[in-house]
Amino acid sequence: MGSGPDGMWSGPELSTGGPTNWAIAGIPAVGPSNHADIGEMFLCLTGPGRAVITDVRPVQPVGTVEVVAFAVRPNPTLRGADMLGSGSGTLQDNGFNTADRIVDTQCVSGSGQGYELGLELTVPPGTNAGTKGFQIDYTVGDHTANLTYPVGAILCSTPSVKDAPCQRLYQQFGLSIGP
Repeated sequence: MGSGPDGMWSGPELSTGGPTNWAIAGIPAVGPSNHADIGEMFLCLTGPGRAVITDVRPVQPVGTVEVVAFAVRPNPTLRGADMLGSGSGTLQDNGFNTADRIVDTQCVSGSGQGYELGLELTVPPGTNAGTKGFQIDYTVGDHTANLTYPVGAILCSTPSVKDAPCQRLYQQFGLSIGP
């Protein structure tokens, strides 16, 4: 592992394991005392190695989206369980250990071998915010890099994602919710 003759990194990189469609989760009633959780972000490595996730940040957010915690866990579908999807509470409530931030499984097409990244999110009191994706910063040895994952979140402080303030946020992302 290391840099090739042209100075380009030649070691493993964090990967989504294949094509990933853009998705966004809408979660109501979010605030400092009620966090939103999202998962179903599959990660593996392009080659043998070990990546340590150092930070996760919203990409081009509308409003303030705070990443309270992040963690990985072995892909739960391999043992017949579900990935997180979206929910509320803490990552620990949803089966993650926030000390777990290492991805060390090489991508093998169709195998499901890898990790699920889970995020615990919040917004300032009484506000709505969203992002179209998350930038995952990581290190492999002394090499630092990042991966943008195209899974976003719309976090609304209102009781329903159908409430007018939340609907306006959806529209800012070019989305709408039916009646």
